Amino acid sequence: MCVAECLLDLSFAVDSSGSINYKGATNWDTALQFVANISNSFVIGPNDVQVAFVLFSDVASVEWGLTRYQDKTSLIRAILGVRYLDDTTNLNDALYLTRTQVFAPGRGTRPSTVKVTIILTDGEDNVPEVGTPLTIANATALKNDGVRLIGVGVSDMVDRNRLLQIVSSPDDLYQVDDFDALTNIVAKITPELCQTVTTPAPAQGIGRCSTVLFAKHGGSVGLAKSSGSLLRL
Repeated sequence: MCVAECLLDLSFAVDSSGSINYKGATNWDTALQFVANISNSFVIGPNDVQVAFVLFSDVASVEWGLTRYQDKTSLIRAILGVRYLDDTTNLNDALYLTRTQVFAPGRGTRPSTVKVTIILTDGEDNVPEVGTPLTIANATALKNDGVRLIGVGVSDMVDRNRLLQIVSSPDDLYQVDDFDALTNIVAKITPELCQTVTTPAPAQGIGRCSTVLFAKHGGSVGLAKSSGSLLRL
């Protein structure tokens, strides 16, 4: 018998701007289902995978931190119930809150785990303005703090070059044509979050093992202040 564990602190930064449902009335539900499908791939709990959710539109908010939901059923229910904001694209604040709230000391992140943030967006960030250097600075600060940034861009409205400046490596950027295509990349992303290391288990008998899945750590590359934000725990 083998025991599989994934030691991962995972946060999602999810775009809730007006363009999402403008492109399709069910796109927001599909985006949430994508987050739920990724989360459902893991064992959820204080000794396995913890999941936080940062929502952003004209402002960003931490809908919940890493320790709020410690079982899969309540986590998936919470993900599928996240509100739709329908406004601008403040990725800048979302990254700032991810660093200063989600992964801040005392907020539930564990020193033995690797930290990952998955950014889901369907366009270019535009708060306080298009091309703001704050977004890049906040992404850089997160990566310097050891958080791997993975980007998922939906539609041809996404600025690929800008997302490449945000994510941890070119391999950490995924692009799809529309929200329905998100289902096609769940199986591509989830194996990248953990790698398997097998070690003998200290148990009697032949053929027993303990398999631990350690989160894979991408490369990292400051510090930035940001505008108003809201925290929900």
